Amino acid sequence: MIIEGGELKDIVRCEKKGAKPLDYQDEKVAVEFINKYWQRIVKKWIDFFVMKKVVKTTYIKKRM
Repeated sequence: MIIEGGELKDIVRCEKKGAKPLDYQDEKVAVEFINKYWQRIVKKWIDFFVMKKVVKTTYIKKRM
């Protein structure tokens, strides 16, 4: 995720050796998910990696 000025600017996809890329439909759902929840994702990353807090698991049960 590329974030500038508190706004999500872009989602960068990178290939990982040994892992198959997402098919078109799954990638579309993943991008939609990230666009919807990016602020929560970043907050949890900061809490965990920077603030060294224990982060509670969130289960998202709604379909995209």
